[in-house]
Amino acid sequence: MTTPLPISLFHFLLLIAAVCFAICHANSNVRCIHSEREALLKFKNDLIDPSNSLSSWMEGGDCCEWSGVVCHNSTGHVHKLHLAAPLSPYEQSALRGKINPSLLELEHLSFLDLSNNNFSSIHIPKFLGMLVNLMYLNLSFARFQGEIPHNLGNLTKLQYLDLRSNERGDIKATSLQWISGLSSLQYLDLSESDLSKATNWLQDKSQQALSFRALKTYLTWAIIFADLLSLRIAPQKAFQLMVQIMEETVKEVK
Repeated sequence: MTTPLPISLFHFLLLIAAVCFAICHANSNVRCIHSEREALLKFKNDLIDPSNSLSSWMEGGDCCEWSGVVCHNSTGHVHKLHLAAPLSPYEQSALRGKINPSLLELEHLSFLDLSNNNFSSIHIPKFLGMLVNLMYLNLSFARFQGEIPHNLGNLTKLQYLDLRSNERGDIKATSLQWISGLSSLQYLDLSESDLSKATNWLQDKSQQALSFRALKTYLTWAIIFADLLSLRIAPQKAFQLMVQIMEETVKEVK
């Protein structure tokens, strides 16, 4: 009886190559979820796009191939939207219009960047606080106006939040208590926001530690001191309060 010949090295390598090809081919065929494509099209329909930057967003297309859209490479779910406008030429490139709540249908969305656009006629949408998987939210210099929605504090996974305003006072806050809900926050920028009526922001010790932790915010001590003065606190008292905040921060960092 003859014994079967062992598999040659050539055949073994051929088998490995076939397996790799099958895996890679399967991943390359991942397409976006139909319901998420429709949600993105609804979102686009409420926008004014003067530079036609969303021209690739077309009915029937694969939204994972659209400009600014990043899908998970194995599930096809949309998890990032890079829609920041280039700084120049601003007027020709900035998106305008409304933010459609169809974004809520992107349940796996973890990254949303709408910075440098021109949403001058609207407030920051409250429904953004329902995108519970967000880890990154950048609305800076997008000309939003009005009150910062308190339900942003529901975003417990959020690590990065940038709400910088184009002009001081465009964005306002009557309370900063919502910040205490951002348990994963590592970066916060509220530059040029009107905090003059946020009179309770020094009352909660845990809120102080989160809001002013040196390694976890981008609010400088100079901005803090200026905002203390804006509360009509005497300069000497404002300085004493700032020292108290710094002491609390040092304790928290330790």
